[in-house]
Amino acid sequence: MLRNPAQVRRLSLARIRSYFADVIAELKKVVWPTRNETKRLTLLVIIVAGVVGIILGVADFSFTKLMELILNAGG
Repeated sequence: MLRNPAQVRRLSLARIRSYFADVIAELKKVVWPTRNETKRLTLLVIIVAGVVGIILGVADFSFTKLMELILNAGG
């Protein structure tokens, strides 16, 4: 059965309110990290990203030099 627009609007608003109430309830259950944990893990991510960047940079440089040697040897 079709509902009139006012009923649909009320149902939509009720669903939206319910959704945000559920979101807030779930966020209250979250165990947030402490400031020290956040600092430590942020530093760890920065260090790992730097190390991976260096490894990829060295690999890229090495493959570039290898390709230059191969292409110049044939020419």
